[in-house]
Parts: sequence; structure tokens; C-alpha cells
Amino acid sequence: MKQHVKKPGTKLKAVCVLLIAVAILLGLYRGGRWLETRRNNPEPRGNYQERKANEATVTYDGTVYRQRKNLTSILLMGIDHDSGETGGQADFLQLIVIDDTSRTLKRLSIDRDTMTPITVLGVLGNRSGVRTAQVSLSHGFGDGKEQSCELTAEAVSNLLLGMPVDFYLAMNLDGIAALNDMAGGVTVTLADDFSAQDPAMAQGATLTLHGDQAEIYVRSRRNVGVGTNEARMVRQEQYVAKLFAQLDTQMRSDQSFSGTMFDTLSPYLTTSIGRGRLINVVWLAKDYARQEKLSISGEHRVGSDGFMQFYADEASLYETVLDLFYEEVK
Repeated sequence: MKQHVKKPGTKLKAVCVLLIAVAILLGLYRGGRWLETRRNNPEPRGNYQERKANEATVTYDGTVYRQRKNLTSILLMGIDHDSGETGGQADFLQLIVIDDTSRTLKRLSIDRDTMTPITVLGVLGNRSGVRTAQVSLSHGFGDGKEQSCELTAEAVSNLLLGMPVDFYLAMNLDGIAALNDMAGGVTVTLADDFSAQDPAMAQGATLTLHGDQAEIYVRSRRNVGVGTNEARMVRQEQYVAKLFAQLDTQMRSDQSFSGTMFDTLSPYLTTSIGRGRLINVVWLAKDYARQEKLSISGEHRVGSDGFMQFYADEASLYETVLDLFYEEVK
């Protein structure tokens, strides 16, 4: 188990399933022809498959479970580089687990404030220990790119009792406005009041978000509605559903649009997945059954430093890990 140390920034922002839309849309449309030649000879999914081949078994409530094979796990991250941390904070975290055997795709939303062991780096960038802190802070150590993403993937693995994170795909939250405008703007009815940030964004207004408005809508939490991360996550899910639909329509009508989107978003993305592999993974999983999104139950508390902390319920955490990575032995 490893951990990270850092204080949560004052500007808590998040992105949401936006990254799923990016991965799926880029994969399905930009690489369709190439995939036709690869679909019967897919690339390996990740190094963790060898590591998991020992089929470890566990017993829970009298039932024996074994690790499932043919899984690919991808950690999606939305990174806030305005948090005051050197490497930024991973404000949005969602783990996608693709099962080629059962042909299912599962999603786990991870609260950014979840307390878990994170790796602490010294002033010279060396690992100096571990400490329990908010999982979002793990990204603050490192270079703000690959190293930070690897530390965050490590922290998520720690949280999930050592289960592997095969790949990561991170998007700088500054890319939200660019993607929103490429879709032509997203129309929403504001259930909360954002007028302190933009006078046009008053509660009850129906408007098409453009530019910074999209970023305000997706990232704002404090002084908006009840001010909780959970409420913001619901708002983000609704926004992304509309965004995805609009991007999907444009890609189906304009073959060059996917290329334009890829070029526009590239400066905002950091990933351990090669472009060809990402396309292949998404293509193979596009017809899989998508199960209801999972989350871990627990308790929110205000820490001694005044920042929010989320403590996962032990039973809920264990059952979630079983759901994602294990199958019942019959």
C-alpha cells in the first residue's frame, strides 16, 4: 500500500464521464478502418494479465471467489492544474473494467476525497514514504504528467486492496471548454445558481453553454447548490450525456470531425495507452453490456485541517472489489 501527501486545493473542480466520451468517440470513429483488420487478432490488453494469472481465491460470507481473467482496467482522470499543487489534483476519478469473457463493461466512480495510502515524494523527487490522504492529492506529486498519473493509479490500486490498474487516461480540465464548443455548445436548464461567476447563468435559466460557461457548469462546487461533490457528480453525468450525444451525431455526419477532435484535445491528454491499443480496446468493447455504475459507500467528515475527507465503508469496499475483479466459484 502506498500513499500521497498533499492538501486539497481551495478550488475543487471535476470533469466526469467526459473522458469516457473522448475514449469511445476517438476509438470508434478515428480508427474504424484500421480496426477492421485487427478485430480478429486483437492486441494484448495490458501487463497485468500475466500478474493475475495465479487465480487467487478469497472467501467472503461463506462464498468462495476467484479473480476473473481477461480483464482490462482503465483509470480515467480529470486533472485540475489550478489547485495550487505542483502536479495538480485528480478531481475526477473513474475506473473502467472491461471483461472480455462475460462481455461486460463496469464503471466505478471514486470520490476525490477518499482517504487512502498515497506515495510521498521528497524534495529531490525520490519516494520518501507513504501517508493516508485524499486520493486526489496523489497527482500533486510528480511532474503533472506521466509520473503524477502513475502515482494516482498506484493510489487507486491501494484503495482497491491491491487490484491492478492497467492503463490511465487523464484530461486537463482546461480542455472542457474546447470540447464543448466543438459540439456546438450544450443546452442545460440550471437547477442551481452560477450567476456569481457568470450573470447569464442564473438559477432556472435555460441556455446553451459556450466557452468558459461549460467549465463553470462542470467544475463548480463551492457556493453552488448544496455544495457537495455528490451533487456536482450528478450534474456532470447529465452534462456529459448530452455532450456525448452531440459529438456522436457530428462524427456520424462528418468523417473528418474525429480527426479534428483528436488534434484539438491532444494537448490536454496524458495516457499510458497507445493510440492503436486504445482504439482496439474501445472497438472490441463497444457492444459489451454496460452495467450500472458502481460507487463505494462511506462517510464524509471534515478533517482537522478543515478539508473534506471520505472514509470508505470496509464492507462496501470489499464487495465492490469482488464485483469488479472476482467471480463466484460454483
